[in-house]
Amino acid sequence: MRRRTLTAGTFAATAVLALTACTGTEQRESRTSTPPTKTPAAQLADAASRLKNDTFQMIMIVKIDTTDARLDGAMDPAKKIGAFTATTKRDGGTSIIEWRVLGDVVYLKTNTPSLPGSTNKPWRRINQAESATLAEGFDGAKMANPLTQATNVQRPSARHFTGAFATAAVAKALSVPTPSSGSSAAPAPTVAFTADLDNQGRLTRYHLDVPRTKGGTYPLDLTYSDFGTPVTVQAPPAEQIAGSSGI
Repeated sequence: MRRRTLTAGTFAATAVLALTACTGTEQRESRTSTPPTKTPAAQLADAASRLKNDTFQMIMIVKIDTTDARLDGAMDPAKKIGAFTATTKRDGGTSIIEWRVLGDVVYLKTNTPSLPGSTNKPWRRINQAESATLAEGFDGAKMANPLTQATNVQRPSARHFTGAFATAAVAKALSVPTPSSGSSAAPAPTVAFTADLDNQGRLTRYHLDVPRTKGGTYPLDLTYSDFGTPVTVQAPPAEQIAGSSGI
């Protein structure tokens, strides 16, 4: 499955208000303050950063040409564990791959004939040289990281945000190749996005059009929910792992 010169976001705070009142011949000083009000950029960056510490469920939907792909799963970023199901529809066929991520170790089970596995041994452990990089591809917190460096962030309504971040940052966050100026259509230096937060300031959705190495873009939608729900992932039984002796 699957999809940077970074510009820092703007931060600001409100000033403290001091109020002084006198009663009779005795002077008393009373100080009250308004809580700091975060800028849209700071509020969005905080929401994205919180994904690094809290468990969550996520859905990623991607459409590339005639291919529709969807990734459903749950993740505990602190423990670096997650379980996901990737469903890809193309040319009338459907491929389903189950993934289990335990740190840098990744297991997969699929109904795709071209990939290894059997009825008795349906799981495959990804070799060590590839698994660490592959595990990053499921990291929902990493995918949201560009939002911490967004520019021109606007808040059209209380929970809806718009803005942009560097094209290079998108490629890094989604573990995809960086588009180059040598492609058929030079990529734009920045990518526009929209994002939504819940009433507790947590990121619940963001959308962007991901630049392609050969030019053009494809849409990607990410949603986050069920924050704080425990996530438990275990390695498949050894007797169900094909080729485990060679790993």
